Amino acid sequence: MLSSLRKFSETIVAKIFIALIALSFVFWGINDFFRSSYSNSVAEIDGEEISFNQFVSEFNKIIRNNNIQSEKIAINNNIHILAVSNIISEKLLKIHTKKLGVIIDDTIIAIEIKNSNEFKDKDIFSRTKYEKFLLERNINSKIIEEQINKNLKKKIITESITGYVPNNKKISETILKNKINILYEDFLRKNYKIVIKEKQLNNYLKNI
Repeated sequence: MLSSLRKFSETIVAKIFIALIALSFVFWGINDFFRSSYSNSVAEIDGEEISFNQFVSEFNKIIRNNNIQSEKIAINNNIHILAVSNIISEKLLKIHTKKLGVIIDDTIIAIEIKNSNEFKDKDIFSRTKYEKFLLERNINSKIIEEQINKNLKKKIITESITGYVPNNKKISETILKNKINILYEDFLRKNYKIVIKEKQLNNYLKNI
């Protein structure tokens, strides 16, 4: 689970996701999707603003995590679009799980960690492997816990949309995950008003 998250930017899901967001910039820009007025925010979700600082932070984080040599290279690879998309997705997740009343207990997160094959030694959870994993990647347990929290909430939302996602062995895991991710993103974006302030983003990007 955790290793797949680290490689997200290289997956088919990421490529499809970026393509979908890029198309949104092209087609929805004709209508009310974009707002050109200046403010300290780069986007809004149901009136809740995404600040310029949030965008810059996410943009730089992706650059660091993927060892991208410069901001210009990042822009050429649509990392700015992925950054906006990441923030929107996280905001949508928080808004919708709050609406559903979803709360993930710390005990459930602990169980998920203990059940992860990443941290098992002979099918038993190994505290040593877990701590080694954290040290090698220079992260703390809070980051893993937050990611598991998001994944579980996403799973609950997906199941609430589909009712049940069958585990069909004839369908590869990658294809199934792609379908689930697209369904999840599509549902949330259709049910919330998203405004991306293109002018603010472009003014920042052209000065890099």
